[in-house]
Amino acid sequence: MRSIIVVLLVVFLFAQQVSAFPSKELKELWDIPLYQIGYDIIKSYKQGNIQVEEIYYESRKYKENPVKIFAYYCYPAGKRNLPAILISHGGGGSANLRGTINWAKRGYAVLTLDLPGKGHQRWESRSSGPDMDVPILLRTTPKPELNYLVHAVAAVRNGITFLTQREEVDPNRIGMIGLSWGGVITLLTNGQDKRLKAAINVFGAGYIPEGSTWQDRFDVKSKKELEEWYSLIDPSNFLKTQHAPILFMTGTNDHCYYLPTFQKSYAEVTAPKKLVLIPNLRHRFMPYMQQIAWNWFDNKLKTGGSFPFVSVQSIFKKGDNKIIVPVVASAASSIKNATLYYAVGQPNRWTKLEWKSLESYLEDGIYYFGIPTKLVQPDMMFYVSIKDSKGSVASTPIRSIFKVRLREGEDTYAMSSPIQKINVHEPPLQVMGMNRVPEIIKLFFSEQNRSYELILPKKNS
Repeated sequence: MRSIIVVLLVVFLFAQQVSAFPSKELKELWDIPLYQIGYDIIKSYKQGNIQVEEIYYESRKYKENPVKIFAYYCYPAGKRNLPAILISHGGGGSANLRGTINWAKRGYAVLTLDLPGKGHQRWESRSSGPDMDVPILLRTTPKPELNYLVHAVAAVRNGITFLTQREEVDPNRIGMIGLSWGGVITLLTNGQDKRLKAAINVFGAGYIPEGSTWQDRFDVKSKKELEEWYSLIDPSNFLKTQHAPILFMTGTNDHCYYLPTFQKSYAEVTAPKKLVLIPNLRHRFMPYMQQIAWNWFDNKLKTGGSFPFVSVQSIFKKGDNKIIVPVVASAASSIKNATLYYAVGQPNRWTKLEWKSLESYLEDGIYYFGIPTKLVQPDMMFYVSIKDSKGSVASTPIRSIFKVRLREGEDTYAMSSPIQKINVHEPPLQVMGMNRVPEIIKLFFSEQNRSYELILPKKNS
């Protein structure tokens, strides 16, 4: 635990250096030409009414060597002015023809690529370039331009250029979805490329050194390496410059990108955005998540419309044994259900939490959830998800309700702001019984009282 706290302190200091405006060095590292690229069609054939092309296109050189990217390009045969989707896989993945065809059947031109090189479990990759191995994904030495993500983003942006060159594609309706490292690549791309009009990030996050499965690798990096990661490679550099409306989707128990850093990344995005949290899901993309993704792209690239809106209001107590969480929600279509998911315990052990559900009752347009106070021992984390009749979903960020002691003998409950740090409790956004949250000098957990104690400034005598 001590090593985690020390590393978090170091990376926090570096994180403060991240600017909303990319530096000249940052721009030069990621910049690529956006004019036309060369490509070759290796095979062309039909599967039903879907035209399939297997292609190679040019991308950024690696160590002065030419790079060719393999991709499947599929679209409804004979159609024009199509919206387009670029799909980026995660670690160990490669382009999947069946999945590409399934997306094309929904009326999209679809490009699914093998990200550069080969690497762990990627012997089937047909692209050249750096291998997709963790040490190359996390490297900043000897030169940042050798980092894998720099070349992966170049491959994706060149893929966008390919789509703009195709006569079947409406260049003003291009979207992108990425899973895992593909989600990270989506954040990096959507933060730089204005040609995207819709994006979906599944699992990926910024602030990766602050909470991820690669924690041990960041623990041994030097101060200089961490600084270079934060200032040049980490997706946090591009969160405030996201261009297209973006959907963040993850599982509560994802073991690769921990939920607090995912929520921290989401919070910093200023572009139109929505959040979808799947209870008890680890690092897997499930079929029902695909329907949510399709709805997002249909809304943004085809039919228009919006995803559901959901917001938690101030909590209050009802009787001695129940805390009420009011929620305001709306949807373009009817709301099918509203569910509160909760996990008992403090904000740690994110991958091992057990999330359970509570149903609501509706009164005067507000959804109310009754939480037994016995569940707050001393914390209970929760979020609310709304699902509409079309299968679109929106979630609130995860917060904590916790017991607090203001002074000897006086206990109440508080609700935190959205949780953005692992193993660190967020300060209260609301304290029941107070009109406003006072200035707090310190928040700490008292084992003796089994509650949190707020240390407030002394009143002037």
